[in-house]
Amino acid sequence: MCTFPARPDAEIQIAKATARRLKIPYADLSRVPIEPAAVAMLKPDIAMRRQALPIRRVDNILLVVMANPDQPIAIRSLEVLTGCKIRPVAAAKSALFAALEQAYKQPAGAAGKSYQPPLGATETKAVKQKKTRAVTMSIISNKGGVGKTHLSINLAHAMAKAGAKVLLIDADFGNADISNKIGLFSKYHLMGFLEKTQEMQDIIISTKFDFDLICSTYGEFRLANLTYAQKVKFIRHFKKVSQGYDFAIFDLGAGIARTILDFGLAAERTVILTTPQDLISGYACAKAAFSRFREIEERLEARFPKYRPQLTFSPALVINQVDSVEQGLELHEKVRTILNKNVNANESRFRIEVEYLGSIPYDRESIRSAEVRRKPLLVHLPYVKAAQCIRHISTRFTDAEKSYESKVRFRHPFRRFFAVLSQKV
Repeated sequence: MCTFPARPDAEIQIAKATARRLKIPYADLSRVPIEPAAVAMLKPDIAMRRQALPIRRVDNILLVVMANPDQPIAIRSLEVLTGCKIRPVAAAKSALFAALEQAYKQPAGAAGKSYQPPLGATETKAVKQKKTRAVTMSIISNKGGVGKTHLSINLAHAMAKAGAKVLLIDADFGNADISNKIGLFSKYHLMGFLEKTQEMQDIIISTKFDFDLICSTYGEFRLANLTYAQKVKFIRHFKKVSQGYDFAIFDLGAGIARTILDFGLAAERTVILTTPQDLISGYACAKAAFSRFREIEERLEARFPKYRPQLTFSPALVINQVDSVEQGLELHEKVRTILNKNVNANESRFRIEVEYLGSIPYDRESIRSAEVRRKPLLVHLPYVKAAQCIRHISTRFTDAEKSYESKVRFRHPFRRFFAVLSQKV
């Protein structure tokens, strides 16, 4: 049994209040026994990063003391990592941090060596499980100026605040703008990686807005026209760095160029952004993406004998700058009707079904104010309607009860990411 000194009453009262509010157990870590076998189910770096300490396993239920037990995405990630149903437990935070240090401390002389489970720990299948892999998500539009970069930044922040570890990739090759929006200018960016002067993990930077970022650069013709070899290199290295992230968001450039559409379609979740003023462009983006989707599916079917093609392309539609929620719903229905009439009516095998992800009210003043201060809207003005709508959209990905699921036919979704982006033409 591990014991720890008592902690201030204020922290204890906060933890007990959290336990009552969430209807979960409270643990006094100065008294609760901690099972070594449970501790061994999380690697030290993951436990420290997620501020989570497994204390007991009962059948397929793992009790985990968490610094933030109200974050559903963090709980889901732990379930993926351990293979168990997670039962979160509240505790005083300082007691948790002390317990983490003691539970995962290495014996003397072990510096530089891999972590060894405590004596008596039983190795389970969960310990052998692979690291988490980021769910990939792309945001595309046929026209610039519709708010795509703002949506990407604020979604990344909202998902990170919900407990997810998020990597945002500025994939607007040649016309990057994320750095300018948040005032973070790195000397390392994608071009350096593709020219072999940096490794991909070296160009990932942390931001003060809770997500990590891969920057791109301005006016770089070579980035805007990636070669086949460069795309394959990107895929190979991205697969490695994406391990440990929950989400990877690609902020893609405007337009329907092949490179943009391929990155958009390779992601497990494709989001199309448009506005009431540019609804025709939104429709055109969906139609062009569907044409490329159909072409890719037919090629994958020919390339992989056991591959079952996706017959339905299901992008998610977000309508920005609306006057009301009702207008957003009406415009989604209008796009869906036009696609049925002009696309699905002429298809015998494939079809497109545009899902409604949400709408964002027009608030030019708030967006401009956030831009001037180079902060995400959700940080600068978190309670304006536009910020609340983006936060609600983010829950479609982080909340299991509201999740938006695309239809993926590969047993391992990353294989699809590789297969789509590795198309030569």
